[in-house]
Amino acid sequence: MIAFFTFVMASYFLLLFFLIFGWHKLTAPAIYQEVESEFISVIVPFRNESNQIHLLIRSLTALDYPVDKFEIILVNDHSEDNSENVVKSLIHDKLNYLLVNLDNDLSGKKSAITKGVELAKGKIAAITDADCVVPRNWLGIINASFEKDHIQMVFGGVRLNGRSFFSKLQAIEFSSLIGSGAATLGFGVFTMCNGANLAFRKSSFEAVNGYEGNIEVPSGDDEFLARKILMIFPGSIHFLNDKEAVVASRSAANLKKFVHQRLRWAGKWKYNSSIRSQLLAVQIFLVQIVFIGLILLAFLPIEAKWVVLLLIGVKIILEIAFIYPVTRFLNVRWSWGAFLVLQLIYSFYVIGIGILSQVMTYQWKGRSLSHKM
Repeated sequence: MIAFFTFVMASYFLLLFFLIFGWHKLTAPAIYQEVESEFISVIVPFRNESNQIHLLIRSLTALDYPVDKFEIILVNDHSEDNSENVVKSLIHDKLNYLLVNLDNDLSGKKSAITKGVELAKGKIAAITDADCVVPRNWLGIINASFEKDHIQMVFGGVRLNGRSFFSKLQAIEFSSLIGSGAATLGFGVFTMCNGANLAFRKSSFEAVNGYEGNIEVPSGDDEFLARKILMIFPGSIHFLNDKEAVVASRSAANLKKFVHQRLRWAGKWKYNSSIRSQLLAVQIFLVQIVFIGLILLAFLPIEAKWVVLLLIGVKIILEIAFIYPVTRFLNVRWSWGAFLVLQLIYSFYVIGIGILSQVMTYQWKGRSLSHKM
């Protein structure tokens, strides 16, 4: 058993070394040339966001980018609250803002983004979520990142804000996901990105027929599109390695909302056609099972306890070496308490969410959804 545990953890340590070096390789200071400001269409799908969307609109209005070089397309996905009226009141005097309602026979984030792309005047479409706040230089950095013609899509960092201890747990865990997607790209391997900070050429979206083939899947609007683009345009995705391009979002308000959010994210893995990503998911799942076993062995009187403690210690040290620089980049305040608590609960969380996502119906924006086959 110890030999098997050691083998599994050794493979995980190699992955962590890969992520550590990939992150440092990718996040060298970005150097962008002075380029002409291209017209960019910012697309914001929203549903039931009356309490938060004003913060996004305020940040979009404050963008440091020529006002005649961008438009904001807000696509209402059949909101059941006062979102539509809130948006109307905020944009009524803004000429470069457009509010549209999704057709009655369509629903979901992917349909809303597709609608926005169809209406977009710009060659570049930038996507963010309604519960986010974008930085002032966001569009300027996105524009510069498309300077090279072969770049078809870019994605940037996203941090979770919140003052509670539960928010700190989410922020550190989410930072590891953002860091993983960026770090693997540092070696030219795409694994994941986040749709709250994403941009692509309208022509590439059209070339891959958008979300055709996966539009019914409740999540994956970011990763599925990225993989389709890579199939036609290899090596065409870039990470926005600039702290000033990090988008801020809000952590889940309570445990129920957090679980339902993660169920939605996790359920897309069964539709993932990438063998590399599937193997990575299996490895991470296996590591969590083994780590629980190591914790249990640490309390038992066994001869090889030093091996068990060594494996636990190396895991913790390497995860700090990877996650801490990511939190610095994202401007997430590091919490030792949250990190240590995550060490105790993360394995149970990953295993639980992984299993439940395949069988459980969950709620998102007032809709009941499921990834069950």
